[in-house]
Amino acid sequence: MTTETRAADDPRSEVHVDIDDPAAVRRWTDALGITDEALMKAVQVVGARVDRIKDYLGAGGMAGDQADA
Repeated sequence: MTTETRAADDPRSEVHVDIDDPAAVRRWTDALGITDEALMKAVQVVGARVDRIKDYLGAGGMAGDQADA
């Protein structure tokens, strides 16, 4: 299990996503089950902390983005 997968599974995780590292972005999109575009939009809206990204995604913030993908 990767650090990203563990953090993605922990709703309290305060780990940050490094959007400047393409390999990290790929690992995070896999761990969260989202597209690159959805991850970038979430980071723009709520910042790079995983707990905030997950809250945003869970609140429907990315529902439209994923449906269009």
